[in-house]
Amino acid sequence: MTTTTNYPNYPNFPYYPVVLSILHERNARTVLDAPCGDGWLGYALKDKNSGVVVDGACLWEFPPADGGYRNIIEHDLNKPMSETRQYDAVVCCEAIHSLANPGCAVASFADNLRPGGTVIITTPNTWYMRSRLQFFLRGFHSGFRPAVTRKPGEGYVTYFPFTFSLLHQLLSHHGYGDITLHEVSERKPMRWIEHVLALPGRLYYRLKHRQSKTPDEANFWGQAGSRQSVHGRWLVVSATYGAATAE
Repeated sequence: MTTTTNYPNYPNFPYYPVVLSILHERNARTVLDAPCGDGWLGYALKDKNSGVVVDGACLWEFPPADGGYRNIIEHDLNKPMSETRQYDAVVCCEAIHSLANPGCAVASFADNLRPGGTVIITTPNTWYMRSRLQFFLRGFHSGFRPAVTRKPGEGYVTYFPFTFSLLHQLLSHHGYGDITLHEVSERKPMRWIEHVLALPGRLYYRLKHRQSKTPDEANFWGQAGSRQSVHGRWLVVSATYGAATAE
């Protein structure tokens, strides 16, 4: 499995280089990191001397003062953000599944994007086989145990176990297009039984792909049946909002 730079005091997650690559490919010069948490993204962009301006929005966790952020605001993503339409990209890492109102957050991201801007969302994938088996045996997905004794801000509380399909539906509902699932360099299942158990689903996705009547439909089913969607532990999804205007 390919690893990334260990930023000071930050864990090392395989989705880091994917997020940075998307920002580079889209030539994003102004970025909103929401929520910015401990600030790995600001530090990474600062460390690369990229010249990218990064703002942050946080509620319970805040990055250090020298973490590479221009401005940081305290904000609950379950509530609407002020409309600015100033960012080339909005990044939301490992948080949308911890929001009671993810639709509000996705709509707010659109309000803060310039026409043609990009949103990047990362979240645990609950379609991979171990998570499916845990749901079958216990009634909840991996990492999504009931939080009856925990409160937001005081413990890890999760609400929605996302799949590529559910995240695609949420983004489509709020007017995003070009919804893309990105490959993450992570260890995919090595046990033959996991591939066998996933086979019926993958055959179904291929059938739906062949039966697709539009390019958008075919693109969705092709991504839904990919190895990252079926076997990956992370989802890294990008989408664009609105049409870029000619300068």
